[in-house]
Amino acid sequence: MIFVATPPDKAPDRIAGMFDAIAPRYDLLNHFLSAGIDRRWRAAAIRSLRLTGRETLLDICCGTADVALEARRGRPSGRPAAARVVGVDFSGAMLALGLRKVRSAGESARITLLRGDAMRLPAADRSVDAATVAFGIRNVQRPDVACAEMARVLRPGGRLAILEFGVPRIPGVRAAYLWYFTHVLPRIGRAISGHDAAYSYLPASVGTFAAPSEFVEILRSAGFAEIHADPLTFGIVYLYTARRLG
Repeated sequence: MIFVATPPDKAPDRIAGMFDAIAPRYDLLNHFLSAGIDRRWRAAAIRSLRLTGRETLLDICCGTADVALEARRGRPSGRPAAARVVGVDFSGAMLALGLRKVRSAGESARITLLRGDAMRLPAADRSVDAATVAFGIRNVQRPDVACAEMARVLRPGGRLAILEFGVPRIPGVRAAYLWYFTHVLPRIGRAISGHDAAYSYLPASVGTFAAPSEFVEILRSAGFAEIHADPLTFGIVYLYTARRLG
């Protein structure tokens, strides 16, 4: 695990402000720091939902709408994975960038972006068929509350896919990853984004997030079944999948 002296402050206003500050360089840094693998992770999350093209998908902590756009292009046949996507995020600057990407892709009629909090989702009970969170659940002040909200808005049998950073278990990979994640990544992030705190916050937030087995239990307590925690890329990232109990 990544050891930190003090858990980071995850007050919603603070985290939203941090993401507002790094929004202009967010996509560039995501792709650069992951060597482009982040695109594959998002595609894997959409595939795991087994969508047919008729569903409404809720993307929580949607950022600049990468997952929403992937859901609209994400089937091997070239047909959209989801009929409609609603993205929710509490960073206005990230949503503004996402809206530009949605318009540029010609998806404004099918993708709606809303400002909101993962702990108080702006959606009715049992109103969506599937839900996703990509690298955002660890930033929520109360992940258990957010998971209960996801269960609330999903229809019985609806599917959930969550991507979140993890720590590899293979000794050599683990050591190299921890060195990169705690020393190299924050320096590159600060240099490109111009924001001192955001890329120091990243390893701290990963280090204090629940272990995969613990997060599985959070999902179970929230009302999910058929829960899996699958490591991707040597365990750098975990894909959590689950089904809403009927």
